[in-house]
Amino acid sequence: MEKETRFKFESTQDADTLRRYLEAITAGFASGELRLGSREGEVVLHPSGMLGFLVEARSMGGRMKLHLKFSWRESSDEDVGDDTLTIAPGGQES
Repeated sequence: MEKETRFKFESTQDADTLRRYLEAITAGFASGELRLGSREGEVVLHPSGMLGFLVEARSMGGRMKLHLKFSWRESSDEDVGDDTLTIAPGGQES
């Protein structure tokens, strides 16, 4: 049995940097490999099959929060979910 590997990184970043991180995550899902690393260490994940997806958004007194969570097992035979989610950028003001 493989030993548990944990990786956590927390910081404050500008929106453009976060966009680049999300693009890298998207590319990792497409390629089947996600490499997450910092000075503290590295973890390599291999997303495949059916993935669990959780999105949670909150607005409380001027404080905004968006939480994304992806989960999967190394081998998965789960059925395809029939729920759909729409995510779209906000309109741009002229």
